[in-house]
Amino acid sequence: MGDHTVVIKYVPWVGDSKRALDEYSSSIFLGGQNTITMANVCEDSLLAAPLMLDLVILMELMTRMSYKAPGDSEFQSFNVIASILSYLLKAPLVPQGTPVINALFRQRMSIENLMRVATGLPIDSFLMLEQKTVPSRLYPDARPAGPSQ
Repeated sequence: MGDHTVVIKYVPWVGDSKRALDEYSSSIFLGGQNTITMANVCEDSLLAAPLMLDLVILMELMTRMSYKAPGDSEFQSFNVIASILSYLLKAPLVPQGTPVINALFRQRMSIENLMRVATGLPIDSFLMLEQKTVPSRLYPDARPAGPSQ
């Protein structure tokens, strides 16, 4: 058995109205159990509309973007299988030989970093390496954290 269980119970057709009852259980301190229960009633098509708009806008943007690697003489288009769209879809489709990224945060960061690069900004890796290394040329006046001498 995996670390979680999914149970789907079907109810009679209710039109566009979606009804869901979700339970999230977890282990807490000293072997205790925590369960969060959520009841949700909404219109399915209204939930999907903003996602569909974002998907179409992002797809259209991808058709207008091109790139040129150092040493290349001409600009190239992105692969027709736009794996960048996986953030908005359930099952990521990627070009053959490309690793599948199922992590929602990494998928979102791919979109954000692509937009940052397209506008001339550096990517954001969240490493904060300048905070974890010894003083460098970038921060010559930086001193290690600790008691003052």
